[in-house]
Amino acid sequence: VCRPPSSSCSIRQLFRRPMVRLIHSTDMRVTQTLASGITIRQDFRTAARFIFFDTGIDQWQYATHGGTIFVVLYKGEPYGVTCRHVLKEFDWSQLVVTDQRHGTQIAGLQSVAYPSRPKDAAIDTDLLDVAVIQFSSDVDAAFFKDAAYILDEKTMETSNVGDTLHVAGALKTQSKITEDTIAPSFCVLEMVDNTPSSNDPTLRRAIGQFDNPEFTDVLGLSGSPVFNVTQRALCGIVVRGAMSANTCTLWYVDMFDIVQLLTAVHENRTETYYQKQLTSMVKIPRRIE
Repeated sequence: VCRPPSSSCSIRQLFRRPMVRLIHSTDMRVTQTLASGITIRQDFRTAARFIFFDTGIDQWQYATHGGTIFVVLYKGEPYGVTCRHVLKEFDWSQLVVTDQRHGTQIAGLQSVAYPSRPKDAAIDTDLLDVAVIQFSSDVDAAFFKDAAYILDEKTMETSNVGDTLHVAGALKTQSKITEDTIAPSFCVLEMVDNTPSSNDPTLRRAIGQFDNPEFTDVLGLSGSPVFNVTQRALCGIVVRGAMSANTCTLWYVDMFDIVQLLTAVHENRTETYYQKQLTSMVKIPRRIE
């Protein structure tokens, strides 16, 4: 756990607004009913942020290796969810999370939590790459002008094979950081869950094919939210991916497992242990007479 600066601050106006649109929609809000019975409409894209870091160097203040962080509102508190590997040589205290996708206010950070000392089925899973960011006490839901995703048991689901998925994140290759410009290139990809049998019970796979794709790689999508269009709910966070010709493959951690980590962080627990019910397709021979 690291403890970065504990209050929010501002960033000078450097953002520019290019966007890769593979889904041409200005409004992707869906209607959902929370566990409390309250009906809401939310667009999961507004909660995605471009990951970059404050280098501490005046001549080149901000830099990135690519990545996305997803801001959620869980049990009334905002949290960021991303991947540990986006850090590389930076320190978590250098992480910049803005109030909007193209924002000027930087959220203060309190701590960073991630799984360690895995046991049983958690050993060697991609869940170990997930990190949860706790914001400082002066950062609440209202801080995020582009709203955090309200996460509860009714706004998340586990995908089934064949479900249609949307993935929203910032593509590193098409994004730009210079001395006077921060220009994240956000995209929304439509894909299909195509999870094979796996030794990793936390991991699922998504496949998408694109005619004349506007991108050549998927660097930067680590940490991106995956929304299940079929079930109208959040289903996971991207941890890795690849692009081959016009075919994109992404692997994402099931939201069920991420929420176990979030719950432990929210309750200030140092460990968590849970059971997960898995379903699989079984081929049954058909007798022909």
